[in-house]
Amino acid sequence: MIVVDIETTGMEPEKNSLLSIGALDFSNPKNTFYGECRADEGASVSNIALKINGFSREQIHDPEKPTSKELLQNFLKWMKPIKDKTIAGDNIWFDTGFLQENFRRIGVKYPFKGESIELHEISPLLAGLPWSLDAALYMSGIPPRTNAHNALDDAELTAEVISRLMNGKNLLKRFRKYPVPDIFIEYVNIRNRKK
Repeated sequence: MIVVDIETTGMEPEKNSLLSIGALDFSNPKNTFYGECRADEGASVSNIALKINGFSREQIHDPEKPTSKELLQNFLKWMKPIKDKTIAGDNIWFDTGFLQENFRRIGVKYPFKGESIELHEISPLLAGLPWSLDAALYMSGIPPRTNAHNALDDAELTAEVISRLMNGKNLLKRFRKYPVPDIFIEYVNIRNRKK
């Protein structure tokens, strides 16, 4: 499974541009990908999106940054050796919509297999919570984000929550100081007993 997060210039894949991709190989969490690109020529740019992701207008138009096509090609190279190409994430519909549109634009077949895995749908422990990564982090015993969104950081946070929900255990070393809530461990134990 590949846990993915992207940052963009807005909410609409047909109008807005990809700005960064962060990803983590769930079966080998030390294997991560992060890349940025400049905004596509003529893409619409939302000030709200830039406030959320922390990019400035100068950064998104930096001619030294690769194009979105180059970013996607680098991402494909990174993910090629990964066997399980199931995509997972928080509000994954957003990420998959942008990725599908951007791969279509560059004439490359969408590389992910099967269904996507949505963080908020993998466990009843998140039922009733707002569909936000910060709510899932809180429920998982991890402090909320305090700065602008970063695609790799958000992919790692999402992967950590998925591990706690699915396996009842910590995934990444940097989160070991935050204990997995007992309810997560008990839920996994009950689920495993039913198998």
